[in-house]
Amino acid sequence: MKNLSKTILALAAVCGLHVAARAQNPDLVVAPGVPGCYNTINEAVQAAPERSEKPVIILIKNGIYREKVIIDRPRICLVGEDRDSTRIIFPELSSKRTIREFKGRPVGNGVVVLMEGADDCLLTRMTIYNNYGSTVEPTTAHQMAVFGRATRTIIVNCNVWADGNDDVSLWAPGGNGMYYHADCDFRCPGVDFVCPRGWCYVTRCRFRGNGPAQIWHDGRGDESKKLVITDSRFDADSPCILGRYHHDSQFYLLNCTLTDKIVDHEIGYAYSDKVLDVLEWGNRVYMYNVKRDGGNYKWMKDNLQEAKGAPKPEDITPAWTFAGKWDPEAEVEALWPLIGYEKQRVN
Repeated sequence: MKNLSKTILALAAVCGLHVAARAQNPDLVVAPGVPGCYNTINEAVQAAPERSEKPVIILIKNGIYREKVIIDRPRICLVGEDRDSTRIIFPELSSKRTIREFKGRPVGNGVVVLMEGADDCLLTRMTIYNNYGSTVEPTTAHQMAVFGRATRTIIVNCNVWADGNDDVSLWAPGGNGMYYHADCDFRCPGVDFVCPRGWCYVTRCRFRGNGPAQIWHDGRGDESKKLVITDSRFDADSPCILGRYHHDSQFYLLNCTLTDKIVDHEIGYAYSDKVLDVLEWGNRVYMYNVKRDGGNYKWMKDNLQEAKGAPKPEDITPAWTFAGKWDPEAEVEALWPLIGYEKQRVN
């Protein structure tokens, strides 16, 4: 979706109401049994151009789709008809992947998998659920809902759930990916269930876990890599740690709320008895206006002034997160007429 906002706005100026009408006329439609529509999401993805210069809107009608969706091309926008009624559900354990190869290339674990090169893709208005742990065997081992080796991935207005570790795993090669999540519900009984490698901006989301830690970040290789979470809420079914890391990382949490299920354990190095990696830049966890039901812990204090460059709260935006290389919010806003997306607020 590089330069997408300029393209869409230019189309709007030229075509007037035709752009808005496209919300009722997507490029491809998935509706099993309906003439002229595709029976599976994978069929629709494979019918899309391999190298499109504009977003390819695939509308997925309400229903339960029991398939592992593999996206192997850029600018695919999967748009559900309804966030709660369009459901992609598939049970898969990382160590027992059902599909290990696609067109001669390895495939990762996940209900939705973005292959390397599937850049500028968007997922919206749907539920994505890896239910292996509750339907096949009772385990919280790695069972991703979304796995990606692409960059500039956008997930907005979705329920993204898994029955095991690493619910949302966006791991572009070399940890050089950029990701944006907004208005999502992330739910997982395992550990590290939002765990990006690279740069990630998350806003207005709900986190609900029940494992050792909810968020994780890998920022190796570039001091500017970071995980930024704003205006979001963290909860758990039983006492739970907020976050941890195994390698160099950088966390920013602003205007977030924790329930009393989040225990007194600051975001820190995952191991105390051994060193798996040398932390070149040390512990970098920064907070502003983070509140906890029942009272704050000492490690939740405002400390943005300790970060490199001492950014002010208003400075911490997607543009700042991605150093001006990507403006996902402008792209999502440009897509609103096409995908019917509206911002939500986390209570």
